[in-house]
Amino acid sequence: MENVESWKLKIETGEEFRTNEITFHFPLSTFLQMHYGLNLFPLISSNRYYVNENKLMRKLSILLGVLLWDGTQVVFAQTKNITVTGNVVESDTKQVVEQASVRLLALPDSVFVTGATTSSKGRFTLPKVAAGKYVLKVSYIGFMTEDIFVQLSSSASNYNAGTVSLRPNVILLDEAVVTAEVPPVIINGDTIEYNTSAYRVPEGAMLEELVKKLPGAEVSSEGKVTINGKEIKRILVDGKEFFSDDPNVSMKNLPVEMVEKVKAYDRKSDMARITGIDDGDDESILDLTVKKGMKQGWIGNLIAGYGSQQRYEAGAILNRFEDDATFSILGSVNNTNNKGFSEFGDAGQGLGNNNAGSGITTAQSLGINFAKETKKLQIGGNVQYGHSDADSRRESSTETFLGEQSSYGHSENSSLRIRNDIR
Repeated sequence: MENVESWKLKIETGEEFRTNEITFHFPLSTFLQMHYGLNLFPLISSNRYYVNENKLMRKLSILLGVLLWDGTQVVFAQTKNITVTGNVVESDTKQVVEQASVRLLALPDSVFVTGATTSSKGRFTLPKVAAGKYVLKVSYIGFMTEDIFVQLSSSASNYNAGTVSLRPNVILLDEAVVTAEVPPVIINGDTIEYNTSAYRVPEGAMLEELVKKLPGAEVSSEGKVTINGKEIKRILVDGKEFFSDDPNVSMKNLPVEMVEKVKAYDRKSDMARITGIDDGDDESILDLTVKKGMKQGWIGNLIAGYGSQQRYEAGAILNRFEDDATFSILGSVNNTNNKGFSEFGDAGQGLGNNNAGSGITTAQSLGINFAKETKKLQIGGNVQYGHSDADSRRESSTETFLGEQSSYGHSENSSLRIRNDIR
């Protein structure tokens, strides 16, 4: 390096020079002139050039700054710092759509960039992406896919796509009817299970009408129930006692509509179940399964009638069935020789003279049943009261002819029978 008057540097082709402990190498002087815009001028000959040192350093600094700026722009353009959010709802009901698929595709070649699913509130938030042009695809089963053009700018770190409404993609089909036959009887071990929906009974019919239609079941005129030759001693409701001493209460007062299944089986006597000692005195049971829909509130039945000669009849029953408890109350009153709504009143015994016949019987009855079951204990009971008042009268006149003679006879008989039962 030469020290000249104007602090110029002499640069020759392929020559190195050192200044301030920095070494520069310029392969060609023409390269400097074309690419760096240095003010080159000849000093001595065409093979030797001089340049101002300050101007050279300033222009090199400008060149370096331009290169750094361009590199910074490229880095910023590729930085993923923009969050895309939005909501998805149904277009008809405006209800939020949960687990809808949200995808972000880069344009122009629709390359998948990122994606997410909507939350329980229908909102989505995509992972951060770089600025650019995209297509936001929102889809869900049963709805048409929505495509939304999105242009993201590096000047905004958040982009709200707003509310995306999905339209139903409905294809109407003809009505489909599925039919199947319900097995009327299922035998499970020693238990016979009857499905009530397999047997047709009149609307509003009581349990007695259903039992008469069950295979192997018979109901006598006195109300005695037998299944496969075994007399039914008790009727349970969901495994709980229901007026245990009189099966006719259930037979004549529980509507078929509330019963889903009827199970017939044998079980040990109360004493055997308490003591654990089998006494051989098994009893046949009918166990009614109440429909789930019938365990919500109270179930009742009411009958009433009035006829000629001041004849009347009325009766009602009210039930509440739960999974662990039952409660029932029933009552009746009549003067039509019906022994009671539950038929536990007059048993044909009473006071009277000379057998006056059946006459007219006035009867009243009332019964209450309850049962409660816990994990360790099952309690229950029932109280029944019956009253009957039978009043009968008979009057007869006779005339007997014997030859030319005749005889007359006249008789009157009366009977009054009063009975009160409480159990």
